[in-house]
Amino acid sequence: MLVLGSAATSVAQTLEVFQIQGAGMSSPYAGAIVTTNANVVTAVGTEGFFIQTPDSRDDGNPNTSNGIYVADVSPEVEVGFLVDVTGVVEEFFDWTQLHDPEVTLRSTGFALPAQVAFDEATPAPNQPWPAHELERFEGMRVRVADGTVTAPTDGFGDACIVAKPGRVFREPGISYPGLPGLPVFDGNPEAFRIAPGGLTGAETGLVAGASFSAEGVLAYEFGEYRLWPTELVVTAAPVAPRSVRLRRTGEISVATQNLERLDAAQSDPPFAHRLAKLSGQIREVLRSPDVVAVQEVRDVVSLSALADRIRADDPAARYTAVHREGPWQDGFDVGFLVRDTMVVDWVEQIGADVIFSYDGSLLNDRPPLVLEVSSTYTDPAFQFTVIAVHQRSLRNIDDPDDGDRVRRKRHEQSVWLANWLQQRQTIRPEERLIVAGDFNAFEFTDGYVDVMGTVTGAPDSEGALIPAVDVVDPPLTDTARLLVEEERYTYVFDCDAEVLDHIVVNNALQPWLAAVSVSRGNADAPEGWADNPDTAARSSDHDGVVVYLGARWRRPSGRRPTP
Repeated sequence: MLVLGSAATSVAQTLEVFQIQGAGMSSPYAGAIVTTNANVVTAVGTEGFFIQTPDSRDDGNPNTSNGIYVADVSPEVEVGFLVDVTGVVEEFFDWTQLHDPEVTLRSTGFALPAQVAFDEATPAPNQPWPAHELERFEGMRVRVADGTVTAPTDGFGDACIVAKPGRVFREPGISYPGLPGLPVFDGNPEAFRIAPGGLTGAETGLVAGASFSAEGVLAYEFGEYRLWPTELVVTAAPVAPRSVRLRRTGEISVATQNLERLDAAQSDPPFAHRLAKLSGQIREVLRSPDVVAVQEVRDVVSLSALADRIRADDPAARYTAVHREGPWQDGFDVGFLVRDTMVVDWVEQIGADVIFSYDGSLLNDRPPLVLEVSSTYTDPAFQFTVIAVHQRSLRNIDDPDDGDRVRRKRHEQSVWLANWLQQRQTIRPEERLIVAGDFNAFEFTDGYVDVMGTVTGAPDSEGALIPAVDVVDPPLTDTARLLVEEERYTYVFDCDAEVLDHIVVNNALQPWLAAVSVSRGNADAPEGWADNPDTAARSSDHDGVVVYLGARWRRPSGRRPTP
């Protein structure tokens, strides 16, 4: 007989697992010493194991779990053991567990209980979501036959998944339950976490978009349910990185890329390491665009170092760093990498001294940068203007204390930019305009503010708490809306794929717009890949976007060929 532990048994109540778990969100026996007999070991981890009631004793109640985690023991048990356990019931950060256990072996080779099938209906995909939707399966065996990784492995070793084909996307509106009369985003409640190393400690990096099957047990950590797999099979994983489409003869390409806090003083990971990855991103993944609008760069020294590294890796890709310091000397700004296929005609920072009406602070922490350029390989020279932007993030947008300020700043920034664009269009109606960058906004309303609707002059019909201001006429085109739906994302937040990075064009440029293409391999890549200097994947947390301006000119002899 195997006996582990030394729990007090003299005052223990003998209960079934489903009685210990109860039908609510916590155990009715929390703090009590209990004994539960003849349950099957279903999974063994490094610090404990899971037991579950045999199917023959299932209480038939869909609201009670038949499984529970036995903690604080160095397991000498194996899957298939039939055991008696006495221990103290604890709600360990809301996870029902048995602590200080005494474990007695009855037999081995016992049949495992049936698995709960997670699929398109379970977890429930719609709101309102039952509070116990996953609580009722806590500690039980679970199987996902055909799932999708919807957000990559994070820095804690967890990934976000759905138990169905296809990932989940951000949708219009305020996160459920929302506000009366405004669009509501249901939050994709069917998404939950998988922790490949939950039982064994052996982490597996999962790429978003991958298809998989898994078996395991349902744990609860850090306020979320997690599948701790006993078996995990990735059946199809997307290629990462995936480059944008090839440039066609005569095309000019313009890109936007968030550089994720590029700073020459950075030491973790080493700056040289960052430069190697970002050089690969610009050259191989974005295919060396003529102009790259960049965000989150510390200073011209940092951006020039990237231009130097790109040229060292490919002497044909010669870039000039264009940067203007923002109002905060220690902040991160926007800038440009301009290839020698372009001539820089003018650079100007705009909006640096505009005041935010809410509190008198500066409105644009990262002022837009205007770049006027001409091509060197078309006849006649093709002239256009690119405005690099990085707008205020959504962080704390629903915070009860800070939310109003955040919402109003996002709105005022978008109104100021829209007015500037309209004035520019009025003064220079023939100017070809491109607005590119990290707008920190979706292609639709977020329910609080309709940033892109204001900037483009095409407000979302679903509305917003702060209504959009429609001043841009003719309206601009957000090229994100030209992408097929499954390609409409540049960032992954929580479990949702979403567009934050946009390239917007005006009517004067529209006739030359040939295509838009999004790179892959940053937003979908596991965070751990950022430590690998041998791949461009996870060079940033944002995917880059490229637009192509079509060949409506001829290349005279003796001019530089299309890059």
